[in-house]
Amino acid sequence: MAEGKGASLATFTPPHTFFFTREVDTNLGYVWYRKDSATTFGFGIRQADAEENPQYVDNFALFNAPPGTVQRMGVYFYASPETAEATRQAVLRFTHGDEFKPLPGYKTFVNHFHLRFTDRVRASGSFDTPMQDLAAMKALGLNIIGLSDFHGDMHPNDPGPLRFKDQKDYFEATRRASDTDFLVTPWEEPSAYFGGHYNIIFPKRNVYWSKVRQPGQPFTENDPVYGKVYHTGNAADVQQMMDAEGAYWYHAHPRTKGTTGYPDLIFDKPYVKNDRYLGVAFKPGMGMDLSESRLCEWRCFDVTDTMNNLYASSGLKPKYIIADIDTYRKGPEDDTYANFPVNYLKIDRTPGADEDMSSVLKALRDGDFFVSTGEILITKYRVVGTGAQRTIGADVEWTFPPSFVEVVWGDGRKIDRQVISITDLGAFGTKHFSIPFDATGKAWVRFAVWDTAGNGAFVQPVWLNATRTTTDQNARREK
Repeated sequence: MAEGKGASLATFTPPHTFFFTREVDTNLGYVWYRKDSATTFGFGIRQADAEENPQYVDNFALFNAPPGTVQRMGVYFYASPETAEATRQAVLRFTHGDEFKPLPGYKTFVNHFHLRFTDRVRASGSFDTPMQDLAAMKALGLNIIGLSDFHGDMHPNDPGPLRFKDQKDYFEATRRASDTDFLVTPWEEPSAYFGGHYNIIFPKRNVYWSKVRQPGQPFTENDPVYGKVYHTGNAADVQQMMDAEGAYWYHAHPRTKGTTGYPDLIFDKPYVKNDRYLGVAFKPGMGMDLSESRLCEWRCFDVTDTMNNLYASSGLKPKYIIADIDTYRKGPEDDTYANFPVNYLKIDRTPGADEDMSSVLKALRDGDFFVSTGEILITKYRVVGTGAQRTIGADVEWTFPPSFVEVVWGDGRKIDRQVISITDLGAFGTKHFSIPFDATGKAWVRFAVWDTAGNGAFVQPVWLNATRTTTDQNARREK
């Protein structure tokens, strides 16, 4: 902020595209200032030179700038006749004060946090000890938090006795951390047997299972302390357990890190061609390429569109893209909002700490949610009509000036889209979009909105004709 007589000037970064993925959200200082003389100075934004915490320095990923591309390295200046504080508040409106705006009929959900939560509450001496990580996330306006303990902590690969005790404490600690309209779930990134890294989510808090099945050990047994427990030793065991418990899974950070090559390498596997497999994570900052007009264009959207072309006539439900975080410890002072895409689940209420979480999983499985970076909200959406004549209807609100809406579809072989420029619309607006399209030969469709700062929101794909009979099992995006 700079303030003078009768005016002020703010500078700020694009809320999300400026921030490539890191494993922590610590504020590295993004304001640039230079004193040029007694009467002149310069100020703006800057990138940090390196990660501050040496533990995370190897994942200071930077940007991906392919040769020959135009990189949109944005910066914002906001001039106002108001005071500096009034101008600061005006700027914060673009991100709803760095919070996720509540919507009637929706609850916000994010998953995949490696907080070493159970170890830390154990060390505190009480399962009731508040953790600043959860306080920070609750302050963002989040309702449902999926944790991922057993990631370098506790005993993830123990065949039973130690892991089951860890799980018991994990279940109880997350139950006590939950509150009114705030649910903390004890989920996991087990990354065993299927290929790549993945998250598994259960509708119940107390499913005991191990990722090790020793010779002669039964798949399931009744433990005198923990009741029914599972021992899994291969992909079929994990699938059988998920079928029995109503669980689901989806890949974390597709096509990069520990999921490099996935899910492509297992498109033909029975556990991917299964409705227990939901799809992939929307984790946009890994390989952030500022030449792209859509976040995570190749890793997230291309792989999901490809799968929906492959499975268009299979009888399966569509594969989806689920907002996912995959970071470590954090606090209220961190830049959490910048790195948190969020799922708006269409559910009436947040399940209580002692309640079944099936409503959360059902919304995910049925595609009853939209994903947003926070600045664009798709408050209503539907596809209406029959046969070839269909219409997409969507109610959208936004803060930054919008750029375009798009209707994307696939026919079982190729992927195409209709892009509609909306740059004539200004900041802080709402609009009902009614977009007719010819569904002839099309298998599925989805809808997305993107703004001039690179922020976005999108709904999940839906089948247009469940009885289609032509699918090329070698289908890929045709360039």
